Amino acid sequence: MKIDVASVNKFLDLALIQREVPETLIDHYNLLEHHADECVECGECMKNCPFGVDIIGKMRKANEVFGK
Repeated sequence: MKIDVASVNKFLDLALIQREVPETLIDHYNLLEHHADECVECGECMKNCPFGVDIIGKMRKANEVFGK
């Protein structure tokens, strides 16, 4: 889906350590060409991740946090 998984994860991790998500972080996320809500949960990213990260779970959480 051409989602920049690394950037989505970075912005999500930064958001989760804050009490409130800063507007600047939301703006950076919104500037991404593709967002977590575009994830179709095909699992290709999970197969390709050398770190065993639950990327689909992270996409769901990013969608909750950022709203898209």
